[in-house]
Amino acid sequence: MSKLHHSILRIVFAAISKNDPPPPPLRAERIRNILIVNTTAIGDTLLSTPAIRNIRKNFPKAAITALVSKSAMAALVSNPRIDAFIEYPGRINLRYLFKLPKLVRELRKGRFDLAVVLHANDPDTGPLVYVTGAPWRMKINWEETAFPFLYSFPVRTGLQEGHEVDIKLRNLGACGIKAGGRELELFLTEADHREASVFAERLKKNRKGFIIVHPFGSKRNKWWDAENVKRFCALAAERLGFTPVIMGGAAEAAFAEAMAKDCGALSTAGKLSVRGSASLIYNSELIVTTDSGPMHIAQALHVPTIALFGPDDPEATGPVNKNDIVVRKEITCAPCRKKTCQYPQNDCMTSITPEDVLDNVQKRLSMRMRSFI
Repeated sequence: MSKLHHSILRIVFAAISKNDPPPPPLRAERIRNILIVNTTAIGDTLLSTPAIRNIRKNFPKAAITALVSKSAMAALVSNPRIDAFIEYPGRINLRYLFKLPKLVRELRKGRFDLAVVLHANDPDTGPLVYVTGAPWRMKINWEETAFPFLYSFPVRTGLQEGHEVDIKLRNLGACGIKAGGRELELFLTEADHREASVFAERLKKNRKGFIIVHPFGSKRNKWWDAENVKRFCALAAERLGFTPVIMGGAAEAAFAEAMAKDCGALSTAGKLSVRGSASLIYNSELIVTTDSGPMHIAQALHVPTIALFGPDDPEATGPVNKNDIVVRKEITCAPCRKKTCQYPQNDCMTSITPEDVLDNVQKRLSMRMRSFI
């Protein structure tokens, strides 16, 4: 959406909503149908699952529908807190416009009383939530709200500090929802385990088990570089006896295959769906991962995690589970939260050595062994 179209949309909806009466005080017994909105990636969606659990706990008799992107659907499709789904069309283009009338009809048909935007960066989120007709509308997000006048509880979180999970839970209080635990949730199915079984059975032949290495990320400056990955995989196999598995999506398959070939690891990049990959993570001994979807998947499945952080802030999006470890270097420019690095060396990631990571893997595994004694 261009800035011009965005400005026009603001003018139109400002005029439409100008004379709207304020909503009545929110009462739990009046909430029968709830819409939650999560149209971002799988990691952001999993960070919303504590909030979803708390919404369900506070409104146990309400029907909850989720408006989700394809990525978010993969994280939530089997979540028992949610009763129904509406698929978000994605990027605003000609195809989106053809789907828009059907989407609006579905949203109106839901007769929602409360709409909560948990994570959405799309400029159309405010108007879509408004056209549902829900009297109580709230947005919880890192970003500033694009259409604050379309929300009954316009909560701005862009300047708030703390972990994203805690910000969501804290701000749900604006509409009377009491906060609970911080644990992420992902509910796998038998179909997910069957998909991963072709790799899982093969890998379990090693009595020591296998570990996952996910060196990629949504931004290239979050990647752990190939030479470090190969060296770490070799060390993990030699010193700890684990089979290393390099995980990634289809876009990273060529990179993963090249790394795996050079260090004797197995690559599953591009060979499993998100949920199949989640099952493989569940069956692993530990995951070494950048700040990415697989890190949050591991957290939701309570898999021991070593998280490598560079440009992003672990205080905001890092692991939430006890004993999991963040590995990062004290670089003056980090965390910068930028999409590209202004320095060619990308020091915040390249300075994390294989030995650094191996030491922390051993430390995390020793914690797990002590918990079994």
